Amino acid sequence: MRHLYLTGNMGSGKTTVGRLAAQRLGAPFYDLDQRIEQATGRTIAELFAQYGEEAFRQLERKALAETLFLWDGIVATGGGVVLDELNRKAMRLLGWVIYLRASPETLWQRLQHATDRPLLRTESPYETLQAIVQAREPLYQEADWVIDTDALSPEEVAEEIVRIVAPTPDDPLITLVMPDKPNGCLVAIAPGIIEIAAEAILHHIQPTRIAILTHTNLRRYAEPLHSAFTQRGVPAHLMTLPSGEQMKSLRVAERLYAQLLEAGCDRGSLLVIVGGGVLGDLGGFVAATYMRGILYVQVPTTLLAQVDSSVGGKVGVDLPQGKNLVGTFHQPVMTLIDPETLDTLPLRHWRNGFAEMLKYGAALQIGLWRRLQMIVEAKLISPRRVHREAALWTLPIARCIALKAQIASEDERDLSGRRAVLNFGHTVGHAIEAALGYRDWLHGEAIAAGMVAEAEIGRILGITLPEVADELRETIAQAGLPTQLPAGVDPDTLLTHMRHDKKRAGDSLSIVLLEAIGNARLVPNIPTEAIREALARCATS
Repeated sequence: MRHLYLTGNMGSGKTTVGRLAAQRLGAPFYDLDQRIEQATGRTIAELFAQYGEEAFRQLERKALAETLFLWDGIVATGGGVVLDELNRKAMRLLGWVIYLRASPETLWQRLQHATDRPLLRTESPYETLQAIVQAREPLYQEADWVIDTDALSPEEVAEEIVRIVAPTPDDPLITLVMPDKPNGCLVAIAPGIIEIAAEAILHHIQPTRIAILTHTNLRRYAEPLHSAFTQRGVPAHLMTLPSGEQMKSLRVAERLYAQLLEAGCDRGSLLVIVGGGVLGDLGGFVAATYMRGILYVQVPTTLLAQVDSSVGGKVGVDLPQGKNLVGTFHQPVMTLIDPETLDTLPLRHWRNGFAEMLKYGAALQIGLWRRLQMIVEAKLISPRRVHREAALWTLPIARCIALKAQIASEDERDLSGRRAVLNFGHTVGHAIEAALGYRDWLHGEAIAAGMVAEAEIGRILGITLPEVADELRETIAQAGLPTQLPAGVDPDTLLTHMRHDKKRAGDSLSIVLLEAIGNARLVPNIPTEAIREALARCATS
């Protein structure tokens, strides 16, 4: 494992939880404050009193840098370590960062009798604590993962940390979509989980029979699954389709209905989809409409499907006029995500999925964005290569899933506008795909150029700061993704396709625009001239 840095306010339990997590992982434990005290021969309170906070922060920066030379382990940091941007960058570079978040009320219960907290030696310590929590929250949010600890014991927090950084097929990282609703979905992620997929599925579902839908080149995953179901006494039928967006059609759906009928599938049957986003959308639509709806499970095998389309229950097919214009909402009962299935994924398809990951970071979560920037800056993904180790990608994939699950749980059917934020880059991106006849460019490539174009719309309207638009464009380009519109596609053609966008209200277009990295919102009534100007700025020179 790499270093795991625990951040959080004073009293959040970093030291207690860190020791417990280190024991469970069989890893060393380091307490940054204790290392500073040992190195100086003074307590933290004495250092603050004698030398002031700024001198202490310099010692803290030095102690953090020295963790580079320590065996990989759990590092409990001081509450103020995030105040220094260099510290935040160093932690991302050297390992994963987990924020233990606790409310001011919980922190005060733990700290009100403490005598070793120099920052709380004020006339109104509780108000001081509240101010510290509020001021530091945006900095803590740059972590790779956030654990809300108010209702958890230290042991429970430690167990969650172990699942986050070292999930296994038997103890995967679990995310629940709409946990309080009957049609909720369980998402499990762990390297190697596909090897026990049949066991995991049948543990939760007892179908009359099973149909497996996959691509011809994915039989290496689908056939062992088929055999495992059969060995467990459940009749199984294997269906295969070629790959490509052209498969997402009503005509192909009709063919699958016929195959399900021929296989004897009834309303108690289960459809298991092993493949990428196109197959997941199509298969989910078939499951939603066959005999008025049967259960289905997603086993996504592309990065794009793992981080986006396999979670949330949006299913559908395309029409010649546009993408996903016929569809519904039908949640899978389970989604099993195995990052090891990405090992043979072509580089272009890695970048295809990475574009959607960038979307999540840019629109929803600055911590994910900073992690993805680090991946780009370290050339772990680039125009020419990608590092495919599952250990590098599992946590960022899981972060995307958690964000998608939260949004889908709040707005399953896209009625409040909250879920629309997930479509940053998609209004222009879908128009690009339609203009190209769903050929030449992959979905993520179109979304990448769409994000740049929509950031330009925000810049023109004064919603997106120039430096935010520039940062977005630069990061997308460094990842090897397009930042300009396809050659030969003019703004008026794109505008025509954009008028088929599902977020349109009457003749007016609503588009998701960035206010800051990690903060986007749906803006209605976008002036046509602003869109045309932004598209012209992004045209291929």
